[in-house]
Amino acid sequence: MTEPRLHATVDIREEVVRELFASHTLTAVGVTPMSGGIINTNIRVDCTDRPYLLRIYQAERSIDEIEFELSALRRLTDNGIPVQRPVDPGENRPTKLEGRLYTILTFIEGETMDEAELSPAIGRQMGHLLGDMQNALEGFAPAGHKARCDVDFIDNLVREAVDTLHARAEVPLAESIATGWQQARKPFLTDELPLGLVHADLYPGNVILRNGTVAGVIDFDDAYYGTQFFDVAIAAMEFAFRGEVDLDVEIVREFVSAYEATRTKVDNEMLLDAMLLNCFRFFSYTLPMTLEADEPAETNVYAQRISLFSDPTFRRDMLHRLGRRRP
Repeated sequence: MTEPRLHATVDIREEVVRELFASHTLTAVGVTPMSGGIINTNIRVDCTDRPYLLRIYQAERSIDEIEFELSALRRLTDNGIPVQRPVDPGENRPTKLEGRLYTILTFIEGETMDEAELSPAIGRQMGHLLGDMQNALEGFAPAGHKARCDVDFIDNLVREAVDTLHARAEVPLAESIATGWQQARKPFLTDELPLGLVHADLYPGNVILRNGTVAGVIDFDDAYYGTQFFDVAIAAMEFAFRGEVDLDVEIVREFVSAYEATRTKVDNEMLLDAMLLNCFRFFSYTLPMTLEADEPAETNVYAQRISLFSDPTFRRDMLHRLGRRRP
């Protein structure tokens, strides 16, 4: 079955890819389109020295936005963080390949993580890695420009999702999402939390494993400058769910403990608030794919998690259990 996408895959002929890499003094010996990703077109290109990733961006992506992403990757790799590095020295602005902006990145060998591989040990690794990433980005001013994607951005996403639900006559869910969002956004209306570069999509599909160990983080396409704590909440949530609504608290605790040992103390109440807020972000992102698959909107995994995090009993239980740390 074809993976649902938000943007159509761009068809680039193999000979065009080989000519492009030759212009970068790289000899391509294998060109393999990749199925992963729902926005950009990704192609693995094996060269005589190592594998690379050719990324073809969707038409809406701007040069300034790509420069933002690439400057972040250079900063992180300069500090030893296992992410992909652009092959160009950053002296030239991104250019186009058959009408689309592109970039060439180093390729991290391994496999993307799936739910079966989630564990407290993975939680610890991710907590340390995120702390190291944020330490490496301390004081960093990215090149280019990327719009901030925090509360105001999610406002627009939720509004579009609610309009879609109303158009489909799913009024109860539409009203529930609209009302719930107004409550979820309240703790984040002021910039009391530190600002910095946010990956914004830290989930198992964007983490590479090799021999059961985290080997790298990929896909900084959604990165922006905003509330850095949101990455903590997204990762603590995404690496701890087994199924739609079974949150493994032990993984969350291990993740948070490792992050705190590397970076800074975490407020558990704010953590749950930020998890809920980002469920609205991801619900709005993934609703079109749920509907494209002809599935009821209420079965969307993030619609279910919104209900979970909004439940006062669940919240009290989570705060109680997160408060118990192993000695």
